[in-house]
Amino acid sequence: MKQAVCCAILTTFFAVGCAQRQNEIRTVSQDDVQRVERRSFADTDSATSSESRSAETVSAIVARPKPLANNPDQKSTGWQSTASLNAAKNRERQSEVRLVGHRELVPAADGSETSKHTAPPSAVIPQATTLDSLEQLALATNPTLAELQANIDAANGRWLQVGLKPNPVAGISIQEIGNESSAGQYGAQIGQEFVTANKLDLNRNSAAWRVKQVEQQLAAQRLRVLTDVRRGFYSVLVAQERLIVANELQGIAQQSVAKAKELIKFQEPATVLTQAEIEAELAAVLVDNFTTQQEAHWRRLAAVIGVPTLSLQRVDGQLSTDAPKVIWDQAVDRVRRESPEVAAAAAEVERSRWALHRADVESTPNVTLQTGVFYDDSSSDPFAMLQMSMPLPINDWNQGGIAEAQANVIAAEQSVQRVELSLQQRLASVYQQYDQARKQALRYETTILQKARKNLDLNRQSYDSGQSSYLAVLTAQRSYSQARLAWLNALDQLWSATVQMEGLLLSDSLE
Repeated sequence: MKQAVCCAILTTFFAVGCAQRQNEIRTVSQDDVQRVERRSFADTDSATSSESRSAETVSAIVARPKPLANNPDQKSTGWQSTASLNAAKNRERQSEVRLVGHRELVPAADGSETSKHTAPPSAVIPQATTLDSLEQLALATNPTLAELQANIDAANGRWLQVGLKPNPVAGISIQEIGNESSAGQYGAQIGQEFVTANKLDLNRNSAAWRVKQVEQQLAAQRLRVLTDVRRGFYSVLVAQERLIVANELQGIAQQSVAKAKELIKFQEPATVLTQAEIEAELAAVLVDNFTTQQEAHWRRLAAVIGVPTLSLQRVDGQLSTDAPKVIWDQAVDRVRRESPEVAAAAAEVERSRWALHRADVESTPNVTLQTGVFYDDSSSDPFAMLQMSMPLPINDWNQGGIAEAQANVIAAEQSVQRVELSLQQRLASVYQQYDQARKQALRYETTILQKARKNLDLNRQSYDSGQSSYLAVLTAQRSYSQARLAWLNALDQLWSATVQMEGLLLSDSLE
């Protein structure tokens, strides 16, 4: 009889435990399948602009979806922002970018050139690289993007964990040992805590908005990386053009020195040669300065890309005043609607609101149920036990937690307004730089450069006809070169401000 009762107790114990474990496995498996389906959907999503994704996100936040508890289809799915829909695609594209961006030409047996991949991939891209190739390389190698993707994975793990049911409790009880010279009462018992007031679903609602917030941070970081790459590209391009102007100026100065040496033979004053030599030295200084400047801009660009050993290369692009036309009112409206910073702040508002809902129901007690099967050795009788318990919220009904959650909601709502005002403040400075640089570049391009060039030609003609001195020619040449450099400076400021506004004022990706 004792053996039969013990077998029954053990059988019940393992049957209940295995059933509970299988139920948990099925729950987690369903969650994982739905997460994979979300990633599959991300892979099929077309590559839209970062600005459009942020705009859709803000619209989704304003819509304020119903609680997951009221929508069973959303219960184990969570929220996935448009910023992470392309995350899996970006990771798959990384290997392709590395292969495309790291080819080298090697001579074949017949004298032609064939391409091969280096192993391991090194920082080698075509000698005349384009902005698009640098952007793709940065998206594949910048470490901050992988860092934030890991944060998204961590937030998804948190979303999964906070919605899991508590584990059952199992134990063995032996009482009244030695009573009437018997083994006493012994048996097995199991217990389960039942979470009430829909707390697990509320946990996942709050965690889902945290996932959304981190995804918007990834979208913002992606814009920062692209903005930094574009600014770096135009800085290198401007430095490249400055070096061209300085080399031209140095060549003309050297010709002027040779010309001045001939002129002093024909009783021209010695100051002609001295001035020409000064101009040649100044041109050499400009060449050295712009060479160093180009190298420095390239090193900063390589750091943003994530490949600091990337060798200096010529960039392929054109500088002009034909930058996108930006109107202040439209720029302000676009930044407010599409900025991932605003979307992340709005997501924090929703997360804090769900946290407040969760705090409100914290005082609703969970119920713990215990049951067991026992055997009384003294009377040779089996018997069962059933016990239920729960805390009484008399002293602690989570009043402090509710007050904290309410304050967090107020702080999050004010943070949205602060972010919008901060964006407008930053936009005012960038727009001022854009407007001034655009007007300056246009004036140089349409008026000043043309007049400086015409003045140089007239001075050369006047000198050839003997009506002016060679010093006047040197002065006109210096004015023309300085005008070209000033025009390049205006273009540098123009395109720097333009790409900042296109990137929704997000930059400094490595800070």
